[in-house]
Amino acid sequence: MRIPFSNLFKRYSQKAGLPPGSLVYVGEERTDPVRISVIDYNETHLHETEIQTIEECLSFKDTDTVTWIHIEGIHETSVIESIGNHFGVNSLVLEDLMTPNHLSKIEIYEEYVFIILKSLDYNTTSVSVSREQISLIIAENFVISLAENRGEHFTPIQNRLRNAQGKIRNMRSDYLAYALIDVIVDHYFIALEQLSDQLDSVEEQIISDPSSEVLGKINILRKEFLHLRRPILPLRDVLNDILDDEVRLFTQDTDLYFRDVYDHLMQVIHTLETLRSAASGLFDTYTSAVSHRMNEVMKVLTIVATFFIPLTFVAGIYGMNFQFMPELETRWGYPAVLLVMVGISIGMFTYFKLKKWL
Repeated sequence: MRIPFSNLFKRYSQKAGLPPGSLVYVGEERTDPVRISVIDYNETHLHETEIQTIEECLSFKDTDTVTWIHIEGIHETSVIESIGNHFGVNSLVLEDLMTPNHLSKIEIYEEYVFIILKSLDYNTTSVSVSREQISLIIAENFVISLAENRGEHFTPIQNRLRNAQGKIRNMRSDYLAYALIDVIVDHYFIALEQLSDQLDSVEEQIISDPSSEVLGKINILRKEFLHLRRPILPLRDVLNDILDDEVRLFTQDTDLYFRDVYDHLMQVIHTLETLRSAASGLFDTYTSAVSHRMNEVMKVLTIVATFFIPLTFVAGIYGMNFQFMPELETRWGYPAVLLVMVGISIGMFTYFKLKKWL
């Protein structure tokens, strides 16, 4: 999600001089209530509920089951503060949770792992990609996910848990973390696919009608691909840290799955760079199309002017007001001159055709 720079800096200025770990929300202003959902599960059991406060999920904290707490909305300080108080989360992590403009990163603590990543959604109305920060706090038997807005990114994971599809109900919290990251990376493919279709559409418009409006669309696409590098590229380092066995909470059983999502991310990055190059190339295509159209116009104008040069010469001669011009007294002079002019035109047209200039 893009925030005007002026507003962004104003909100950051609210933190000036405050001690580290101070909870100040610097994202887009909102008043909608925070929504908290809980899914507690194991191989044979699943309990799903919505709660009003973090305190209500404390009963799941020290059980043998896996508990997924999903929070939609990070603007209420009391909710974020409760996470720190009841789950032992560092105040600096809580501060990052309320600052939705971080690059993707991973921080490894003794009892939990903190990951920030970005989700992407293509907006067909504005022809742009919206970005949203997703934060994950992963412990041995629970995962807390926090999103800026209400959305349906994680609906497939919820359905898999409810229907016991795949291995997710048989695995621990590290596999749940993988599943959440994987679905976010899958949405990268969807966003790039939509942008690729838009790129093809603009290319067709360039060929058919290279107008100034098309040039504006090219610039929008170029900026969009450039801005997409910021949320996508840092995630590669996050996955590298996980695969380097630096995270104790992530077992070898999930290494294979994280390698798979890493491969998917590399495909996303390669596709992004390809599309970015193609978007930059569209400007050259546009310039060539405009130049070609201008050349065609100049060609037509030059041919028309060339046809009229000898005709103007003939008309100029007989337009002179000399008294002694024998042709002026000839009865058939006028039609004869017209026939000469038509003959010149036909001769020039035939010559141009033989030279393949027309």
